[in-house]
Amino acid sequence: MMFGLLFLLVTGVGLVAPLNVLVVSTVSSPSHHIWVSRLTDGLLAKGHHVTELVLRPPEKHANKTSFYITEKTYGEHPGLDLEQAGTHTLAEEIPFFYHFCEESINVILQSSAFQSLVQHLKRDKPHFDVFLIDYVMAEPLLALGTLVNRPPVVALTAFNLPEDIMELMGSPYFASLLPYMGVGAHGGTPMDFGERVYNFVKWVMYKAYIYWSYRPFIENTITTTFPNSPPLSALLENVSVSLVNTVPALHGAMPLVPGVVEVGGLQIRPAKQLPDDILAWVDKKAAPHGFIFMSFGTNVRSANLAKDRRDAILRAFSRVKQRVLWKYEDDDIMDKLPPNVRVAKWLPQNDLLGHPNIRCFVSHNGGLSTQEASYHGVPILGVPFFVDQTAYAEKVERTGLGRRLQYKHITEERFYEALTDVLENPRYRENIRRVGAALKDQKETPLERAVWWVEYVARTGGAPHLRAPSRQLHWYQVFMLDVIAVLAAALLLCSWLAFRSLSLIVSALPSSGKKTHKD
Repeated sequence: MMFGLLFLLVTGVGLVAPLNVLVVSTVSSPSHHIWVSRLTDGLLAKGHHVTELVLRPPEKHANKTSFYITEKTYGEHPGLDLEQAGTHTLAEEIPFFYHFCEESINVILQSSAFQSLVQHLKRDKPHFDVFLIDYVMAEPLLALGTLVNRPPVVALTAFNLPEDIMELMGSPYFASLLPYMGVGAHGGTPMDFGERVYNFVKWVMYKAYIYWSYRPFIENTITTTFPNSPPLSALLENVSVSLVNTVPALHGAMPLVPGVVEVGGLQIRPAKQLPDDILAWVDKKAAPHGFIFMSFGTNVRSANLAKDRRDAILRAFSRVKQRVLWKYEDDDIMDKLPPNVRVAKWLPQNDLLGHPNIRCFVSHNGGLSTQEASYHGVPILGVPFFVDQTAYAEKVERTGLGRRLQYKHITEERFYEALTDVLENPRYRENIRRVGAALKDQKETPLERAVWWVEYVARTGGAPHLRAPSRQLHWYQVFMLDVIAVLAAALLLCSWLAFRSLSLIVSALPSSGKKTHKD
């Protein structure tokens, strides 16, 4: 025993030196904070030290230094207009989304927590082994690494797999295979011609807006906020690996380079025992027909639903034999609740989804919620509102994991029909249980995989051997458009020369159709 301990101490086998990790988690969505903080907790559990810039109140830990942004960003205001959700045209959707990004970034850079972090980095010059950043909507903050020792960067995203991440890491993006701003492969089946046309147009419009509007904003912000920073292109070269919130069992197979690591569902934990009062409401004795759980997540408040739609949902619930638990943030419907419906301002979502008596999850189809329902094998009735929710709801319906119902189309009859279909049709539960079994059948948990890759990037000095050569090419070079253009031009030139040569030869020949007549 003593010899074994001595061997470990001398050789260092099995020991991992604690890392100093810089973490930036500033996407203005509570669900993103949940996802990143789960990874942070995993790093802390391994004995690593974390310095973080966050938007949500942090939990205290001896190895963690937190800079908490108290200012409210655009996405944290409670009054999101649900009536406008999903009504934007493509031409309206693009500037709306990037205006959201720009406003959020501006608030973060003006916050006192950000200023305090910058002062700490400049004054104390801490050494970091690796820099983790929730990349989408936080691109200018890559320059924080230039204030210290420029540690290798791991780009995170809870937004499944944005095309921006694929481009950053050198993974090929095919508009024929992957819906832009979508959720992985297209429901396991190829897009038809019309869908591919729409996806191509959407891709081109988004890329045009990014290059002519959003990217200049990022570059100007970096120049203004970090005067001594290299340009954005140089900062992006320091990104070593990306951890993305996808998993093949749910998102399908995608063409990814080794530097893109799928850790979808890392926030999921095994279900724990429910609080006694909730357990008494949902267990088999109290709810012999099972129960329905309804929650629209952290960004959409059920209390903001239009009254006519809210009342239509309540009437539909009153017609089913299952009990209903609804995450509802106000007290204004207490006198309208049917006997089988109970509301609460907060509910333990993962633990409810893992309860054996649950029959259906009425959800906004956010990424984390869809993953958790899939993991626990609970069929979904999706009511999406914006961003990736629409894509997840479409995937749920296409792959037979449940139904979707547009918020603006909710009536009592439509909601009741969709709900009873999910409750009574066994194929939804069978399909989603197959997905759940695949999510559980992995050689390590997604969290363990994510922590290992962070440590790997640190101990390999940025894993330079994983860098795809496509990262050094322009997009038109990746798709061989320059080669195609040159070959096409050469073919046209050769064709033109051949035509001209043939024309000259023909014109030089004597005309055989003319005869000379002498009088």
